[in-house]
Amino acid sequence: MLITTIVIVAIVLFGCIMMSSVQISHINRAAVAMFCGVSAWVVYMLHGSDFLNLMGYPDYQLIGQVDDYIATNVIVKYINEACQVILFLIATNTIVEIMNNNGVFDSLVKWLRTHSSRLFLWELSLLTFVISANVDNLTTVVLMMTIMDQIVNSRPQKIIYSCVILISAILGGSFTVIGDMTSLMLWVHGVVTPSAYAAGLILPVLASLCVFNLLISRMLVGRVQVSSFINRFDGDDSLLRPWQKVLLLFIGIAGLWSIPTFHNVTKLPPFLGALCVLALIWLLESAFTFKRNGNRLFIQHKYIRNTEFIGMRLILYFLGVSLMIGALVECGALKFVGDLMATHLHNVYIYGGVIGIISSLIDNIPFVMVGLHLFEQDLPASASDFVQNGTYWQLLSFCSALGGSLLYVGTLAGHAVAEVSKISFTWYVRNIFWRVLIAWLVGMAVFYATH
Repeated sequence: MLITTIVIVAIVLFGCIMMSSVQISHINRAAVAMFCGVSAWVVYMLHGSDFLNLMGYPDYQLIGQVDDYIATNVIVKYINEACQVILFLIATNTIVEIMNNNGVFDSLVKWLRTHSSRLFLWELSLLTFVISANVDNLTTVVLMMTIMDQIVNSRPQKIIYSCVILISAILGGSFTVIGDMTSLMLWVHGVVTPSAYAAGLILPVLASLCVFNLLISRMLVGRVQVSSFINRFDGDDSLLRPWQKVLLLFIGIAGLWSIPTFHNVTKLPPFLGALCVLALIWLLESAFTFKRNGNRLFIQHKYIRNTEFIGMRLILYFLGVSLMIGALVECGALKFVGDLMATHLHNVYIYGGVIGIISSLIDNIPFVMVGLHLFEQDLPASASDFVQNGTYWQLLSFCSALGGSLLYVGTLAGHAVAEVSKISFTWYVRNIFWRVLIAWLVGMAVFYATH
């Protein structure tokens, strides 16, 4: 059984290394995640009964076949949690796409147009921060990159503002449970509640944002090279009246903020609330465009297609990672490491720092999953840090968010920005790395002072 566990750990580590080197190998990370996730469970099945005894599944003997029990009671747990996050993201992304298709965000292009490079930085950063707090940060990055691309004409300035969008979206998404895949995982897992989570992270996040913006503003000299015209599509997909666009925006944002209340009242999974908001937005949009019978629903003007970043690849990637980490949990490897850390290290700030540093090298999603399963909720040792809304869970999300942005390869949003803006790894390390690091350390100091 020990050899089987070592093989499972080796498969997962191999998968993480391959996923982190996607910029070099150009291998589809979703394919790597799926292959390694399935392979880990195939190896797990070789000693399935031993692992069930190790992890305390006393009722598995009541079912005749061990493999039947594993398929219906063990693997399904991780698929269920992954699907809840995936369905939530599909719903929120579609909400944003519907609003964008109907010209809801067109006015932002005119509102953001300014010749002051530093004023534009703060306007772009705060708007990205607010949107990302309501919608997942990957969707926000794709949307704001499109808006910024219509305003800024200079490529060097576009690269700098792309990094501003990335960090602002990461920070905005990290302090609400609906703003990032990692924080949404924490909520679905039941270790945080929306209000307490946001209250605990708002000051550290704002401190990090202000410090990063102040540091990045020193790179901006002169005026913004604004495009001489507004590149927008004037076809049938933006014929809504201004009050209709405002109503769509209001219902979309209000609906997203009401999802935690929906969950608390009904006790139903959060993704059902997101699907309900999507249905409402869709019905309202259909009523506004009744004469066109909805034929232009997915006709878009200049808009970076989400299918590459938020689509089947992301769904399969997230599912594959969930299977990989699930195999690590069920073979007892994470429990062993968690017990060692609880015995010899009693500082949650060390845990958070280590996870943040590792997230800078490898995608933060798998390592938030690892951190989520390293320690049980209400762990006896230092229990106050591991209760619901405890310090550890908030620190896990904050550190993985900024840590994953140190080298941009640690977040899906970072990969999207780098691919769209053609940002070289060396330029990012030379110009952005140390600024993100300082912002992270300041945020950690504020977090420590407020907790």
